[in-house]
Amino acid sequence: MRILGDENLFVKGIECVRMELGEPDASGRRRPVTVEGSEFTIDVDCVIMAIGTSPNPLIRTTTPGLDCESWGGIKTGEEGATSRPGVFAGGDTVTGAATVILAMGAGKTAAAAIDEYIKNK
Repeated sequence: MRILGDENLFVKGIECVRMELGEPDASGRRRPVTVEGSEFTIDVDCVIMAIGTSPNPLIRTTTPGLDCESWGGIKTGEEGATSRPGVFAGGDTVTGAATVILAMGAGKTAAAAIDEYIKNK
């Protein structure tokens, strides 16, 4: 529902609410509805916002030598290496809108390739 901060404006928690699937609508789709009285807070000290399904258009216009798709996605090899040495990418910026699981897999693959790149530098 919202991100909570302390008196120094540092993140300290996330306020959440439980959801459940409601009754099917006219199309047959069940939409999520709030479970009344189910609010809870998760204590955190860091929040990474992952919003959007396409890369920032500034990336391709401000990064010479970075090969991109016509729709703006960054071209990579199987291990996430881009056309610029030492620059790796994965997730929606490469594939377009996809699942979190695929993005996490791309991150793991790229992390191994980055490690190998640094070791061989």
